[in-house]
Amino acid sequence: MVKAFRNMLMALTFVGVAGCNMFWNFMNDYMACGLALAASVTAGLCVERIFIERSRREMIRLHGADWHSAEKRQLDS
Repeated sequence: MVKAFRNMLMALTFVGVAGCNMFWNFMNDYMACGLALAASVTAGLCVERIFIERSRREMIRLHGADWHSAEKRQLDS
């Protein structure tokens, strides 16, 4: 579900930024496409970060503040 939501947001962001340039002709089409691509990737990363932080807060709420200490101990070994 997260991937589908992220991909949908990325596509909408790309279409929105590229569409604004198409209608108002702000800059070169190649630059607009690059800007739209950068904006869509940034939006996708932000959505992923939001979902990761939300799941981290949920794990802390359910298991306490030390829920990830066992994971750190496994990585140190």
